[in-house]
Parts: sequence; structure tokens; C-alpha cells
Amino acid sequence: MELRRLEYFLVLARVLHFGRAAEELHISQPGLSQQIKVLERELGTPLIHRSTKAITLTTAGEVLRERGERVLAEARLCVEQVREAAEQPAGVLRVAYTRSGADLDMHEFVERFRMRYPAVRLSLSTAWTSRNLELLEAGEVDVAFVRSTVRHRALESLVVATEELVVAMADNHPLAARERVSSDDVIDLPLVHWPRAQGPGYHDEIRRQIWGDRPQRVVLEQPDAEHILREVAGRAGIAVLDEHRARKLCPPGVRMRRFVDPVPTTTLVMAWQPNAAQAPVDRFIQLCREHLSPRGR
Repeated sequence: MELRRLEYFLVLARVLHFGRAAEELHISQPGLSQQIKVLERELGTPLIHRSTKAITLTTAGEVLRERGERVLAEARLCVEQVREAAEQPAGVLRVAYTRSGADLDMHEFVERFRMRYPAVRLSLSTAWTSRNLELLEAGEVDVAFVRSTVRHRALESLVVATEELVVAMADNHPLAARERVSSDDVIDLPLVHWPRAQGPGYHDEIRRQIWGDRPQRVVLEQPDAEHILREVAGRAGIAVLDEHRARKLCPPGVRMRRFVDPVPTTTLVMAWQPNAAQAPVDRFIQLCREHLSPRGR
């Protein structure tokens, strides 16, 4: 049984009029009548009762109308899915996460992409901002998540998240009694920080918003937030970190305090090389833009 003839029958079964059915199907009335007769011969049973005044469905015709609608709908869905699969990009998408953005949208973007484009193999890695930019420039990854504005002329970028910066301090620190602190409260305090080489843009972004042109009293450098907060708990100094990560990793003996307005912030940025973009990269960027657009970003 051809699906085309099944569709002809279902239209006829709905309108119960050869003329109107033929018009809807954009074929001649004799042509429609002939196709219905061929379908009846294929199935070995009459499907309609013909008379000069009206047509009605036989019992077999009623069964075919009921079952045929489901068959045709399933067939159409099958065709759509096959076509979608043919249009999906194949290949590999190489994504580099930044360690400091684990609680933001990075993983959600990748999971949405995986669900929508299962034919694309995902290769995922995690590093710090400067390393991710090196991998991106070398063509070893296709998309890199980094902190702060990307100033490389050869790269394009999209801000995917913005969050506050907070101050971490020991629970017995004098500032811990306050609800909020100002930049003037912290600029002269000993600071536990990470090496600027790991993320120059992010490092300078924090310094500009809180210290401005004034010097920082960096007493100790640690490579990641876990070690920084441990030193803060040991009363080595204060630290300034992105809020999500700081609160998630906050150890006993440490308090977090927000800044007064204007609150300093940091961004999570997705970067890529536009000239090297292939279909999977283009689709990933498009998906991220779609996800962000309702938020007004």
C-alpha cells in the first residue's frame, strides 16, 4: 500500500465527497476515484459505499481511517527525523572549560548540544584562562570558556554569564562583622591571590575594579580557589573571588562578604576562531545564543 494512496483515502474519508477531496488534493476527481479503486484492490475489500447522493465508509474503511491516520503521522515523523539527521553536523567539537566556571552555564550548553546533535563527538578538557586561549589560538580546541573580556583580534567571543566578586576573610577578621565592605576597606589588607599568568584579563579586571591604580599587598600566590581559601582560613590574608565558586568551596573558618555598590563583577566568556569555525562550532555558537537570548543578554 502506497502512502500516497493512503493519504488520498484519508482526505476522502474526512470530507466524504469526491469533488471536495480532489480539490483539496489538487488532483482530478476521476484520478482520485481511480486511486481509491486501486487501493481497494490492493487491500482486497471495498472501503467506501458509492451512491449518487453520498458516499459512506464501509466497516473496513472505518478501520483504515482510524489506523491509517496513525500510520501516516508516524511516516511523516520518520521522514522529518531522517531529514534532520541528514542536516546534523558530524565530526568533533572540542571544548575547553575554565576551572572557575564550573557552577555557571558551560556544562549546560554542552549538554544541550549533545542532546540536539548526537552525531557530533565531544572532546572536553579543563584548564585556566590563559591556557585555554593558547589552545584555541593553536587550533587544539574549537571553543574555549575563559574569564573576562577577550582582546585577541583573531578571536570572537560571547559573554555567557556575569557574577559578583566577593571578599573571603577569616571568621574572626574585623570586616566579618559587617554586612558589606567597600574597596577602601580592603585595598591595604594582605591579599592571597593567584598568579596573573593564569588569567591576565581576569586578574587585571579584579584589580581595576577594586584597587584601581593603587598597589596590591599580595602576600601569597596559590594556583586555585581551593588553596586560596585554605590560606584565608589560616589567616594569611583576604581573597577576592567570583561568588559562585567562593561560596561552593568555602571551608570552615571563612566568611564571605559582598561589596557595596557599585558591585564589582566578572564575566564568563565563550571564545572561538571565526575563520576556523566548522559546522559543529557554528551550531554550538547558535545554540548558546538561543539559550541566552531570553535573558536579554
